[in-house]
Amino acid sequence: MAKKSEKRDPRLAQGKKVLEEWGIRPPAGQDSSLDIASLHERIGQNADADLALAAFLGAVQTAESAQFLVSWIEQATDKRLHKEISRALYRLSQKGIQAARPQKGAGKSILTPLEPEGYLSVMDGRGDRLVWIVKSRVGGGLHFLSTLINEPEGMRYIEGTEISRKVLRQALQDLSANRGLTLIEAPWRYCDSLMQEGYERAKAQDRKEVESYPAARSFVFTTPPERVNVSSNRSDEAGHVYSLPQTVPLPDSLDRHAIAADDTFLTTSTQLAEEPEMQRWVFDAEQAKPYVEKISSAQESPLVLNQHQQKDRVNDVIKEAVAEVFSGESGRAYARRLEETALYFAATGRLASAQRALAVSLALQKEGASGSGIPFCEGLVQQSIGLHYTEEKQHQQEESKGSLIMKPSEFAAQAQQAQRQRRG
Repeated sequence: MAKKSEKRDPRLAQGKKVLEEWGIRPPAGQDSSLDIASLHERIGQNADADLALAAFLGAVQTAESAQFLVSWIEQATDKRLHKEISRALYRLSQKGIQAARPQKGAGKSILTPLEPEGYLSVMDGRGDRLVWIVKSRVGGGLHFLSTLINEPEGMRYIEGTEISRKVLRQALQDLSANRGLTLIEAPWRYCDSLMQEGYERAKAQDRKEVESYPAARSFVFTTPPERVNVSSNRSDEAGHVYSLPQTVPLPDSLDRHAIAADDTFLTTSTQLAEEPEMQRWVFDAEQAKPYVEKISSAQESPLVLNQHQQKDRVNDVIKEAVAEVFSGESGRAYARRLEETALYFAATGRLASAQRALAVSLALQKEGASGSGIPFCEGLVQQSIGLHYTEEKQHQQEESKGSLIMKPSEFAAQAQQAQRQRRG
């Protein structure tokens, strides 16, 4: 290194001292005894030493030295260091030593489509889930497409607008903090497919609230949504045909074949009820009503039934409910709900629950499945009907306090009580 340059730049002089302490001294001319490759580990250890190292490599007149400098300049972020490496490469070029520089890729066109992002919430007990798609806008901000889609009823709500990345983050945080609802990132193509399917179902039911969906989607996408094979389409009870979305994009940690082959996940599926999200899956009053009425009717019958007979009738109603809820179109809807729930649990770090949810889903997808013998399905029905039956009984007791009308079950109960007293 020229002493004049060291006097002009004290940092070079200081860096040279550090290099000498490391035992690094520039060889003369085309001496190839220096192990250039070993210098990689020294880069970044001392800023002044980096400058000195670049300077003395400019004096090492070998192709290897030039190639080292070319690789280094691509990584250098410090302007002073970048300048020193450029100077060293220039000095080598003056000696006829050149190194091939990687061709810089063509600049990214502002017209290049940016990859959208998809977000998905867990389903609630009614089968509703939020499905979002966002896409960066040219010039800043995001296109935002928000929908509420029910499984199996279809799209219930649609909103298309423009927001900032900050607003998106705030919305995600607010849902988590205020409603306990976490949205996971999901492949946007799957979310797009869910939206299209939901729209088709809602359109078949002539629901006006989703008419704006095609226009809202056009602000995000210029191409039509992907469609599945016609052979995969289904028809609802009214004969309307709608397409199915892509397969639920499960992670590699959820192997469908391995989970279906392991009975443990299915036999322990009642543990899903311990997850906070699954506690929202209890039937609503309307869904539970026909089964609650059947149990109440059996217990209010004028026929005097012993406890075993009453228990048998309750069990019959439970079995009937399991068969009706988890078979046919309703069963397929629950299979989809549980498969997406498996995706959700896996994304939120609950692999065991994800495996159980997928096991139940796969069991419901089998030909002729009805939920019978699946612990989760039977437990959900028992819990739901039991809850609404208890509420109904409490309501009836409050009403009967001021009523003079005696129901057959009450008369039978009083008759049994009087008979026991006479025997006693």
